Amino acid sequence: MKKLNILAGLFLGIGLSLFTACEDDNDSNPIVQQPDTFELNTPALGGNVYDLEKSSHIQLTYKQPDYGYTAAVTYYAQVSMTDKWNDATEETEATYVELNGNSSTCEFGVETSQIDRAIMQLGGYDEETVPNEAVNIYIRLRATLTSGYQCYSNSIKLSVFPYYMPVVNAEPEIWYLVGDCIGDGTWGNDGTGNIGVSLIPMSIVDGYEYNATTGQGEIIYTGYFLAGKGFKLIKKPGSWDDQWGNSSAPGIDSPVKNDGGSSNLQVATSGYYSVKLNTATDVLTIEAVEAPEVYHIMMQGDFNGWTDVAMTPVNTVEGMNNHVWRYELDTTSGDTTAKFKVGPGEGGSADGWGVNWGGASFPYGIGSNGGANIPIPAGRYNVFFNDINGFYYFYSLD
Repeated sequence: MKKLNILAGLFLGIGLSLFTACEDDNDSNPIVQQPDTFELNTPALGGNVYDLEKSSHIQLTYKQPDYGYTAAVTYYAQVSMTDKWNDATEETEATYVELNGNSSTCEFGVETSQIDRAIMQLGGYDEETVPNEAVNIYIRLRATLTSGYQCYSNSIKLSVFPYYMPVVNAEPEIWYLVGDCIGDGTWGNDGTGNIGVSLIPMSIVDGYEYNATTGQGEIIYTGYFLAGKGFKLIKKPGSWDDQWGNSSAPGIDSPVKNDGGSSNLQVATSGYYSVKLNTATDVLTIEAVEAPEVYHIMMQGDFNGWTDVAMTPVNTVEGMNNHVWRYELDTTSGDTTAKFKVGPGEGGSADGWGVNWGGASFPYGIGSNGGANIPIPAGRYNVFFNDINGFYYFYSLD
């Protein structure tokens, strides 16, 4: 039997903050190029076998694609079992998985748990069929600019010991709005306690298929914005490390993703706008839309004997039209159900049931008029609802 040198417990640091630029600096008189590929190095210990269960990261290094200047690049890691990189079609599954997480430098600490999850997904393994010996995998990187242009590195082969991990689809990656005309307008971003106060979650897109591993894809927020009032998007409540602003003066003409230093996003004319973000391709668009109806939103369900309880407006800045609502729900006594509806006399009916929203999914979903009662497990929740697109989200407080 061939002796294997097992690497375990290595690569404990991601090291993403070690570099701010890669290789050559051609900032003076840059010539913008669109490279086809770039070089991914084989790790120094790449000839050994990585024990995925006992290690935390595999450290990758590479050269920045040759754009003709030192560009702001975001890198994503992809895994294949066959070194084939075919996207999914209506008839076939994708032959690779893009992992969660990214790097903006030329060093990337790829989480071994993400690699193992990709192996489980690609191989269709269960507890009985998961390999009990080393397998070969292939890794490549996808490099993308904020403009949307992307290219791919060469692939490298690594030998790894996988372990069984149940594959559960990742939840959609949700970003949050914060700013002068968002919530109470204070820019508060201390943590999850600001959700529904100064932070507003964006919503999923009905029918969109999100990446099962990363949860990335298209998210949206439609609401009223005040002219001259700045705002930004952030990825994680309590952190400014991942944010979207405007690269030039305050506006919406040149959105940019970074860790700070950008101008605020800001509309020139007060009105309704749709903010669309694709978290997989890092493309942000903001467009004016027609004004919707303005309602007062109630919540009913088995939790209160199907009687109206008024939800609290989230957008409270003077001059705002609010369409985002919240309610703190305590149903620790047992499982329950709920729906959203407009106030009595609104929506063309005396009791308000002429316009109502329900859905079969939990903890989030897109409610439809006359939809099913939302099933809610016992617990405490901060409930959010957007009456423009019917998006609801039950954030657990336990």
